[in-house]
Amino acid sequence: MKFLIVLLFTFSVSAQTNQPAAIPVTTKPLAAVLIEQRLSANAQVVAKNAAQIAAEVTATVANINVDIGDAVKQGDLLVQLDVTDWQLQLDQAVANTAATQARLKQAQVRLDRAKELETSQYISADDLLARDTDVAVLKADLMRFKVAEKTARRQLEKTTITAPFDGVVSARQAQLGQLMAVGGPVVSLVQTTDAEIHAKIPSHLANQLSRASRMELVTQNASYPTTLIQLTPVVETQAAMQNARFRASEGAPLVGQTGQLVWYLSGRSLSADLITKRAGQLGVFVAENNQAKFIPLPGAQEGRPVAIEANHNWQVIVGGRERLQDGDLISVR
Repeated sequence: MKFLIVLLFTFSVSAQTNQPAAIPVTTKPLAAVLIEQRLSANAQVVAKNAAQIAAEVTATVANINVDIGDAVKQGDLLVQLDVTDWQLQLDQAVANTAATQARLKQAQVRLDRAKELETSQYISADDLLARDTDVAVLKADLMRFKVAEKTARRQLEKTTITAPFDGVVSARQAQLGQLMAVGGPVVSLVQTTDAEIHAKIPSHLANQLSRASRMELVTQNASYPTTLIQLTPVVETQAAMQNARFRASEGAPLVGQTGQLVWYLSGRSLSADLITKRAGQLGVFVAENNQAKFIPLPGAQEGRPVAIEANHNWQVIVGGRERLQDGDLISVR
């Protein structure tokens, strides 16, 4: 009898000794390990207007009022071209108009007299027709000379080159005394207000912009909260990108600055370092009834956070999961 008791005790101790040891792990509630998903794309601050101001008439540069870096307002004088030749053309046009007006006045008086004499038959029908024709021709000439006068006046105005918008002079091509031809660049002007942020968004991420809880432009020295103006509904075939335009809602980044357009998804994501691969699947280990349970995460990618619903009542294993397998016995520390 004693022998039987000793034998049973020996089997019991042996069975307990052969059971696998529980693997120590640490856990956290799912809500405590979720992070905000961060997506980004290259971006640049682009001026709303950047123009190379050119001469519209041929003339010599008489005066230059600005230089590189100068801030100007719309209508400010940039460059003054020599007006001499264009003023002479205007004077000639004015003189032609005045002379034609005088001739027309005289022809009209002669026509009126002819019409008075017509009733008493002191003038022939041919003479009356000739005087009527003279008046019609002079009216047409007057109209032509008035158009020439307006053209000459407009050409004279073009010798004064002004800023078309508020901005900063980024380059000066004109030199004092230089003969400018039509279309010759004078200065380059960049608008510094209402700048936009342009970014090329990978097409598979473009739809995530509408879900963003916040967006910002991150440069080397600062960050600027931004708002989306427009996402172009066209995909560039070769690069699979969509153009997006943003505006800084706070602060004013400098035109030409580059950086990253970063947007954060309103949903929560599981950090990439908690995602584990088992049997060719990516997933996460959770603690359940003192066992490790591997839960696959469809759509997960290695090295990237994965969007996940925060309503699961999971105790996520954060420490000691490196050698775990699904169903392993664990002890939570």
